[in-house]
Amino acid sequence: MLNCIKTPDGPKIIVCCGSGGVGKTTISAAIGLYGALSGKKTIVLTIDPARRLADSLGLKKFDVDVQRVPIENLSVLNASRLSDAGLFAMMLDAKGTFDQLVARYAPPEFQKNIFKNRYYQHLSNNMAGSHEYMAMEKLYEIFSQNQYDLIVLDTPPSRRALDFLDAPQRMLNILGHNFFMKLFKPYLKTGKWGFRLLNIIASPVLRGISKVLGSEVLNDFAGFMQLWDDIMFEGFSRRATAVKELLSGNKTLFLAVATPQRLPMEEALFLYDKLLENNMPFGGFIVNRVNVEGTGEEGPEADSNKVFTKYLLDPSLKNKLISSHNSLVRMAVSDARSVRRLIEKIGPGGRVLQIPHATGEVVNLDDLYQLTRYFESARQV
Repeated sequence: MLNCIKTPDGPKIIVCCGSGGVGKTTISAAIGLYGALSGKKTIVLTIDPARRLADSLGLKKFDVDVQRVPIENLSVLNASRLSDAGLFAMMLDAKGTFDQLVARYAPPEFQKNIFKNRYYQHLSNNMAGSHEYMAMEKLYEIFSQNQYDLIVLDTPPSRRALDFLDAPQRMLNILGHNFFMKLFKPYLKTGKWGFRLLNIIASPVLRGISKVLGSEVLNDFAGFMQLWDDIMFEGFSRRATAVKELLSGNKTLFLAVATPQRLPMEEALFLYDKLLENNMPFGGFIVNRVNVEGTGEEGPEADSNKVFTKYLLDPSLKNKLISSHNSLVRMAVSDARSVRRLIEKIGPGGRVLQIPHATGEVVNLDDLYQLTRYFESARQV
């Protein structure tokens, strides 16, 4: 599944998708390390990294500026020689990226009005879809700079793993063209210092909105919509189209990351179906944190006593150990069934990589390196 990273004509972009809490950010970092150790200059982009992931990469903290990961500190043999390719990490800044887009498309004389507009401040900081939109924008920007052989994107956790793919069109629809501009345009007038809302009482709808929100809020919103319509909509639309073309091309590979539990698996299958429906390049499933200890179907209690027979243990302690062992075996049986159901649903040829549940947290580069070993292991189905 991930061996293609090593080939010269392998993917330039790997997008890791999935619901929150499945270890997606850690998997993304491990893929980045794998790419760097394969001789490719690699960057990992993430939106909301955990502090311990920065520690595992040998960084004091994640930053909005690109940082080099000191993979020469790996204890694995020849890591210092392989580190010439370089691994880099960057935390995505949605607000900063949105500001850069405005600076690209809006003339300097309008930028100040946009940045101080309270509706824009809300949109760029809090509006649903803005973080996903900016993740894709930054991905496209870095790809266009042609500085890296491999870009790994850790997508934002969301209720639906494909939300970030729909974000550009959703943003355009929300700000959109037809409904809002038909509503506001007849009552907008350009002035020396920006845009003003005129004669709102002429519109029953706007009059009602004004009573709820207040005329000042309505003016902020209307001013932004006019700027959006006249200055930014066309540029944003072109950019959204270019990003979609990049993500659907042969330079990109999508991976669905899940755990064996029902909801993450459903999320991953939803992603899989949507990617196929939209002719997007799908690389396979990574099922993380799989319990693999003793997956026999005859029942967990069958061998529990045998496991501890040769040890002289206090009966109370022995019962606790047997109970714990039984619980682990039941989880392993359940996980094995879950993975089999996934394989049955996607049919022959579907690629599924299982990564066993680790006994501890990923706390350093060596732990990340151990994860990369599974990318070439026999547990790929």
